[in-house]
Amino acid sequence: MKPHQIAPWIFAMLSGLVGPAALADTVPPTHFNVIGGGSHNYTYRAVEKPFWNTTLPASSDGMLTASVRGLSESGLKGAEMVRLIRAGAVEIGMGVFAFVAGDDPFFEGIDLPGMAVDIETARRVSTAFKPVLAERMAERHGVKLLATVPYTAQVFFCREPITSLDDLKGRKVRVRGRNMSDMVKALGGAPMTLPFAEVVTAMQTGVIDCAVSGIGSGNAARWYDIANHLYNLPVDWSIGFYAIGLKRWQALPEPVQRLLEQQSRVLEDRLWEETARENRSALACNIGAPDCQIHRPANMQASAPTPAERQVLQNAVLTIANNWGKRCGVPCVERWNATAGAALDVKLQTP
Repeated sequence: MKPHQIAPWIFAMLSGLVGPAALADTVPPTHFNVIGGGSHNYTYRAVEKPFWNTTLPASSDGMLTASVRGLSESGLKGAEMVRLIRAGAVEIGMGVFAFVAGDDPFFEGIDLPGMAVDIETARRVSTAFKPVLAERMAERHGVKLLATVPYTAQVFFCREPITSLDDLKGRKVRVRGRNMSDMVKALGGAPMTLPFAEVVTAMQTGVIDCAVSGIGSGNAARWYDIANHLYNLPVDWSIGFYAIGLKRWQALPEPVQRLLEQQSRVLEDRLWEETARENRSALACNIGAPDCQIHRPANMQASAPTPAERQVLQNAVLTIANNWGKRCGVPCVERWNATAGAALDVKLQTP
């Protein structure tokens, strides 16, 4: 593309000729109302809130501003987020794909259970799948995907020792979605769907033996007071999203669109980087290691699957993924194989 074909203000920015004052003349004042992640989460306080309150306004010389509230303060549950964004009831919202999967099984493809053993793999899958997911969200659901959002590894917090996959058999395990439930069943456990806030009481009274949640979230909620054992098997990463209604997006002036899209990538990068740091620190904190930085130090006993167990686990992971493919359909599996599957070197069966 030749320079004269580029919008003048963009070319000037790229040439280093546009300062804050010129940008302010180009970008009209725009305010966004935002529903972010749970305010109890570390990354909400460390990344999301500072981004909307400070980073976005600074990037636009104060022309783009936002008011952000955590999900719990909004009174929403999370499962309705895509529908609310599409309807304009939520202007910009954060959701977790597993929570909104009832609207579309396609959403589950970004975070299939057991596929990503570490956060680096989770990001590689997310990056590969994001373009087709963005297309699906726009065409089928009327929302514009702005950024992907990771959480720490979803692992097992248990009252009694868990030192092998066999130890999970017969255990009553708190889960938060269908795919996670399928994973627990495949390991011989008995999944039970419970809200996060009810886990402590349920474990104290013996209603559940274990609970799956983020390795950081469980620490923040002091689950280590009742769960002395951590089984470090990442079921998934609770990948989520920031999105805006497509109609609202299309109504924004082009300079606002470009700046919001650009800054959403900044938000995404910071969330992945800080979550990776939190994940390392949370494990250290839960076991009382010296490099505990972000969360509270505890004294949990931790174990993880052996290489031989991981091979057994892989069979269960593929079965769950192929069952998801049957629910999602042939086009869905073909798109997954070409993107996320290629990133993992995994190919699902065509239903």
